[in-house]
Amino acid sequence: MGIKDFIRGLGGARPSALQSAAPISRNELAPISGVSGAQLGFQDGTDGKPSLTWSRYQGSPRFTAGFGPWYGAPGAEVSYERAAAASVTADLLTSNTAIASLVEQFAVYAIGEGLTLSARPNHEALGISPEAARALSHQIEQAWNLWSKSPVECDSSQRHNVHQLATANFKSWLLTGEGAFLMDWRKGNGALTHTKIKLIDPRQIDQSITRITPEGSILQGVAFDKVGRLVGYWIRPFVLGNFSMAPQPVFVASRTSWGRARAVLNFDLLVPGQVRGLSPLIASLSPAHSKATLREFTLASAFIQSMTATTIESDMPTRQALGTFQVNDGLQGYNDSGASPEAWLAARGAFYGEAKVQLQPGVISHLAQGDKLKLHRSESPNSTYDSFDRSLSREAAKAAGSSAEDLSGDYSKTSFSASRLAQELPSRINDRRRMAIVRPFYQTVFASWLEEQMETGAIKLPDGAPEFWEAKDAYCNANWHGKGKPTSDPLKTAQADVLELESGLTTLEAKLAERGLDFEEVVAQRKAERELLEAAGLPYLVPKAQATALAEDIDTDSADDEALK
Repeated sequence: MGIKDFIRGLGGARPSALQSAAPISRNELAPISGVSGAQLGFQDGTDGKPSLTWSRYQGSPRFTAGFGPWYGAPGAEVSYERAAAASVTADLLTSNTAIASLVEQFAVYAIGEGLTLSARPNHEALGISPEAARALSHQIEQAWNLWSKSPVECDSSQRHNVHQLATANFKSWLLTGEGAFLMDWRKGNGALTHTKIKLIDPRQIDQSITRITPEGSILQGVAFDKVGRLVGYWIRPFVLGNFSMAPQPVFVASRTSWGRARAVLNFDLLVPGQVRGLSPLIASLSPAHSKATLREFTLASAFIQSMTATTIESDMPTRQALGTFQVNDGLQGYNDSGASPEAWLAARGAFYGEAKVQLQPGVISHLAQGDKLKLHRSESPNSTYDSFDRSLSREAAKAAGSSAEDLSGDYSKTSFSASRLAQELPSRINDRRRMAIVRPFYQTVFASWLEEQMETGAIKLPDGAPEFWEAKDAYCNANWHGKGKPTSDPLKTAQADVLELESGLTTLEAKLAERGLDFEEVVAQRKAERELLEAAGLPYLVPKAQATALAEDIDTDSADDEALK
């Protein structure tokens, strides 16, 4: 047995003593056409492919890209399933309502209209006062707000703002398990800054490149140095409109020599040694597609049953009775005692040739003697359809990290307490995904932008503060706030927040952060609103609890004054 034959045999089961000792060929490991249930015909989808999800992508054995056939290497299982999972997810995005709903919902929950920057320059590390740090924070936030909302400034294609690019990067992670982008340096027409974001398809990172190099190693297109630190990526450039050639991959460093981000690949780490990502929707693909298949075949059954909604039942004898029929026996429904079966059929044909059965309102149809008109009703979907469909929805939603109510949009069978509990775990999953995927995107872009702003003097540094390159982490320290988790009763949620604040169990800044608001911006806005209302002679609305507390303070002060007198 040669080494090639041995490698080919690794993908299949070990031969038993009853089997031949001949080498196992690649063809022996391929699926047998016409045998699997997905290829028998009754499970074929309307698009001509098997309705079972993974059967759509059967082919020759998939060896672990980047690790060869040696299963058990770090991240081998992830790389083995990654390409197929990405293909299935992208396919179902345009044909499966469950997957399309999950992708859109997760993007809305994780990003929504965009994360809000709360700059937090570390005044202790920078050697400046807290007041100077707050003033610098306000300056940074105002400049970021303008830059991030301008496609001309932030996007290399000058088409989308930062929040749209962040949403696209997150959806790419949902579908393929990876989000890839470059931090470009070009000014562009009408732009004042050079820092630009360039999204790329993760498939442009050539995962076929795996080898040992003098400088280190390359695994699935990701380059590392000899101690395992990330160096860069081998990326195939793509020129818009050019589909006649396959460009060769080029090496792009992950960072510049001074530490500025250059190429970034975001994914959620699942196992040690993993270098490429895996879609978080992989476990929900099968139940989601089964749900669509159930609906497809149930609808087809209903169509077939609707097409045969009416039939005519006759008392014509069976074939055996006609075979033993005597001429003088007569036939029920045809009174001529000397009739033959042929004459009986000819008479009925002549009758219905003149008397048509018309199923229209106000029309009376005549039937031959002994015939009955039977109306059928569709038996599909039946009583078991809803329960089975809901079961598949729950399975798909749970596997993806959502709730069955969100996926189906049906809250008719959910109580208030159950709906709150159903949102608890998905909200925490959303917070973790926001931390792992969305915030790193924003933070990377923010750090690159802030470097240019401070180095060019667009943002003025406080007196005595170090240069940006001397305290990069202190300047880039920031919090990113997104929309809070959905609530089924905003009134009760607000009352609970007030109770926590009054009990000292939380802070106003924390509660505002849960709603995606910045504490300093809210305070500044409320102050400005109060001054404008007072200047116009209009009352400033004060919460009842605060008004009661103020009234009690006034009464206490008055009583103290009287006692002093």
